Amino acid sequence: MGWIRDVKCMIEDLQRVSPFMRIWGPLLNAPMVLGGLVFFYRFEAVLILISCVGSVLIAAQMHKRMPFTRLSSLVHIVWLPLFPYLVQVLIDRGVVDLYSAWLAFVTLTMGICLAFDALNIALYLSSSNNKYEGADR
Repeated sequence: MGWIRDVKCMIEDLQRVSPFMRIWGPLLNAPMVLGGLVFFYRFEAVLILISCVGSVLIAAQMHKRMPFTRLSSLVHIVWLPLFPYLVQVLIDRGVVDLYSAWLAFVTLTMGICLAFDALNIALYLSSSNNKYEGADR
């Protein structure tokens, strides 16, 4: 299964060059995947799970062809419509149980990630530092 190897290689490479990614990657993706599996019977959880796994698979293929490119931030473009939808769900529902607490955490980390993505795209377009490597040092 080449795609599993590609994801593993991407994760190892990012963790090797970025102390920040050693923390941020698992903090972002693990709750999305685990919660998506636990709450699979909920519509929002399925959307989050599919978008997270899909983004990681696409990012791994981008990394394989263009290692450490800031353009890999584009894989989260699917979150642009999902993020405001999740915010609205939280506003309507409130944080009243474990599911909504998970949803709030995922929405928060997704929003932070989208802000980082916007910064990465801006840096890619405005500078010659188009790689992640060393960017957070």
